[in-house]
Amino acid sequence: MIKSRWFYHPLFIFIFSLIALGSSLAIYIRSYLLVNAALEEVIFKYHLNAESLMQTQTWVLILVLSLLVAVILAGLLIIYIYYQKMIQLYRLQQNFINGFTHELKTPIASLQLFLETFIRHELPRLEQLKYLEYMKRDTVRLADNVNRILNLSRLEDRNFKADFIEQDLVILIHSFLENTPHLFEEGNVTFQSDIQSLILPIDTALFEMLMMNLITNALIYNKSPVKKVEITLMLQGKTIYLDFKDNGIGIDKYQLKRIFKKFYQVGKTTKGSGLGLYIVQSIAKLHKGEITAYSMGPGAGSVFRVSLRNSETKS
Repeated sequence: MIKSRWFYHPLFIFIFSLIALGSSLAIYIRSYLLVNAALEEVIFKYHLNAESLMQTQTWVLILVLSLLVAVILAGLLIIYIYYQKMIQLYRLQQNFINGFTHELKTPIASLQLFLETFIRHELPRLEQLKYLEYMKRDTVRLADNVNRILNLSRLEDRNFKADFIEQDLVILIHSFLENTPHLFEEGNVTFQSDIQSLILPIDTALFEMLMMNLITNALIYNKSPVKKVEITLMLQGKTIYLDFKDNGIGIDKYQLKRIFKKFYQVGKTTKGSGLGLYIVQSIAKLHKGEITAYSMGPGAGSVFRVSLRNSETKS
């Protein structure tokens, strides 16, 4: 996360606003006591028109005070906006804590129940294998949540450097889907590309994390009888588009830009941690790309598009 510059810091703005307020009062008093006395002396000495000179003094004083008041109001407005953003961030963090706590408690409670079942009852081998498979899924779920926190900390570290290697994106996607079918058993994930080879500088671990988060989200936020995720790789000019299209619950238009904020969750839900899409956006930026979301609305599914720069292609 990029730190704000010192002159944007609310403490500096607040102090500067107080200084401006104090300065305005000091200038007003000084102008009233000194300038007014000096002008009266000049008027008396040279027998000048007092009304015109006093009018000039008044306008100068009004101008200076108006500028200082404008600075004060601007400073207070910035502090107010910053305060509102802090409140919003606090609420998002609270939602994250509630959601993440739920994500941790559910598999832990499930594991505890299965372990108590094993302790109290003699189970046939087939039932043992069934429960062990459930326990395995719960441990994977726990590991995924912990990894999200660790990955977030890693990506936000200023000293973090991605390990970019020139490799074929098409082969990388095929290999990822072939080697991790157990992660997407709940749905049907397909991949199609008109490009046979696409060489890019890619951090393999990070890019696989990006794909895993997008596919997992597409399956979690999906109430269809048959959950589908269609991955499409396209090349248009010098831009590479990697689309993840699902038949899930869809997204309201006003939420399309908010979903990439840290801790943000769609609606009042305990699903997810509010970190997945934020991590995806961070990984896309590290690859000098960006991610955008499209949806026709609730129930119409979604499309998440990763845009990257083209390095070399063979079609």
